Amino acid sequence: MIYFFGDVHGSFSHVIQIVLDQRPEAIVLLGDIEAQQPLEQELAPILEKTDIWWIPGNHDTDNQKSHDHLFGSALAQRNLHGRVVEIAGLRIAGLGGVFRGEIWYPDAPEAPVHFARYADYQKHMNPGQIQAATGKRALPRGKMSEVKAHGKLLTHRSTIFYEQWLELQAQRADILVTHEAPSCHPKGFKVLDDLARALQVKVAFHGHQHDRRNYQPYWESLGFQAHGVGLRGVTDQAGCVVRVGDQDAVRSRKWERMDRES
Repeated sequence: MIYFFGDVHGSFSHVIQIVLDQRPEAIVLLGDIEAQQPLEQELAPILEKTDIWWIPGNHDTDNQKSHDHLFGSALAQRNLHGRVVEIAGLRIAGLGGVFRGEIWYPDAPEAPVHFARYADYQKHMNPGQIQAATGKRALPRGKMSEVKAHGKLLTHRSTIFYEQWLELQAQRADILVTHEAPSCHPKGFKVLDDLARALQVKVAFHGHQHDRRNYQPYWESLGFQAHGVGLRGVTDQAGCVVRVGDQDAVRSRKWERMDRES
């Protein structure tokens, strides 16, 4: 059995306790992990108890420490972002991070792709690299400081780039895990529906929104089952709630009120 953990935001006690009590074969952290020390240290009591995987969330690149405690940890190779891995007998595809307008924000079919790959953005932010290679000067950085430029490059380590989304479509999987939500969430994206269908997954799980809405009415039109996992919530691979998210009740009332008023 695989357990999917919603945004933990630096709190790991429930992760450890659930794994010790229930011994799932594998776990997947759905982003916004915000580890305060290297991830293998945060999860030291369960390293030998379960197979640990993760995708990044937007807050995992808010600062260098959060980034390094994931991407530089002993569990760095357990990052599912942009690939398909067989875990506990199932093929799981991962797409971490979020859409950002400076790169690609597909809220409409004609949404422009400003930078298809991280390397393209990196070159844009480092015009000297392009000039050395081609003899042509790229767009100048202007008055942007080195500190700000570094911060933007760090931030976009958790941005979804068009090529990552496109390349993942060519593969096949049983389950898709994302940080962003598909279109069945009011703040979700149709391009994640398209990705799930291209992968031919049966079920998809996401974090980010800190709530767990009932997506069942949308399953037939989506072509797959979708599940949101709330703040520090836990859901198993069958879609059953293992731990209710910290804000599920409050968010549920909020969405019900908005649905009535719409």
